[in-house]
Amino acid sequence: MPTAFDRDQAVTDLYQALGHKPLNRTWAKAEIFIGLAVAGAGILTWHVAMPQAVTDSDFWLRFAAHLSLLVFGIYLALAGHRSHLYQSNNELIAYLVEEIHSLKEKVEPSEHPRR
Repeated sequence: MPTAFDRDQAVTDLYQALGHKPLNRTWAKAEIFIGLAVAGAGILTWHVAMPQAVTDSDFWLRFAAHLSLLVFGIYLALAGHRSHLYQSNNELIAYLVEEIHSLKEKVEPSEHPRR
């Protein structure tokens, strides 16, 4: 009788076999949220402060500050998204490994087509 698929145990086994440490879903969501907030702050301050800065002598300093906020925010949001993709892929790989192992148990050597 085949056993039910235990996702957590399969993912834990996969991490142990590969020597990786588990990824944290909460941190990935926080990265996405913080990244979007920082990127939004960069865009908001761009629209508020840049019309005044056109005549100021520190235009390039303000421009660099807004651009760095935007770039850092987008990078952080994409890093969180990448973590989610890695977690999903690890779960799918663990599921496929369990399915392959269950198929090996079902097939007898005499049933193999090359023998």
